[in-house]
Amino acid sequence: FIATGSHASKKLEVPGEDVEGVMPGIRFLKAHNLENQPLAKGRIGVVGGGNSALDAARVAIRQPGVESVTIFYRRTQDSMPAYKEEIEAGLEEGVVIQELVAPVAVHSENGRLTGIRLIRNTLGTPDASGRRRPVAVKGSEYDVPLDTLIVAISEEPENVGTDGIGRASWGGITVNPESFLTSREGVFAGGDVVTGPNTVIESIAAGKKAAVMIDHYVTGKVMKLLSKVKLPSVYVEPVAGAEEESGETIRIEAPLLPVAQRKACFKEVELCPTEQQVLTEARRCARCDLDFTQPQSR
Repeated sequence: FIATGSHASKKLEVPGEDVEGVMPGIRFLKAHNLENQPLAKGRIGVVGGGNSALDAARVAIRQPGVESVTIFYRRTQDSMPAYKEEIEAGLEEGVVIQELVAPVAVHSENGRLTGIRLIRNTLGTPDASGRRRPVAVKGSEYDVPLDTLIVAISEEPENVGTDGIGRASWGGITVNPESFLTSREGVFAGGDVVTGPNTVIESIAAGKKAAVMIDHYVTGKVMKLLSKVKLPSVYVEPVAGAEEESGETIRIEAPLLPVAQRKACFKEVELCPTEQQVLTEARRCARCDLDFTQPQSR
């Protein structure tokens, strides 16, 4: 069973990027989290618009010796795939977002990064993702001096030990969606190496389903898709709800660590709500047992 994930960072594929000071986003985050090694120095550029790019930017702005952090994104800010709350938090902490730009070259001296050349984009027709395609504006190139460039445009599987196994055009392993079998007999695959970067729970689910299929395979059972989970049918007798219970209650906002403190440490940003806030949130239950329909007038 192959479940090696998608850990290989995609490259920019522009001239000059293979120099000191340019690094993949995953490598940068691993160095911080696993090795306690701050790699960001001076003026930081981050290429990408997903959660990995925001993670890298927010980690970088907290590291010692960092002057500024700028995210370069090829579309507009409102089309960035990163979570909205991550984008807002990054902006609050001082991260700058330059939208509608794309890298075309990396500058260096003596093998060390000195800056990046960008070209401005405009938005064209929608692509396969449903978002408008970025189109380069001819003659709009400009240079930005940098000391560190973090590339976080996407991740893909590594092609290690998978010779002879069918692959999709983007590099992932192709499998039978019902059995998780690959093109090689007796070899199964699942998780990010099949779907591309996804959530942890999706990978866990794939592993669980594949384990059942592998058991069916080795014991000679029928290889078929697992039956869907059936939820129990429950009926709750409605009762009349009081008028005060029918009003809308706004979701509470968890308190956050002040921005000045956030940038000086790596403590958790979202703090615990107060006891009263917890009680208020708990009482926001939809109360499916209540009947708020108005009786018909006679």
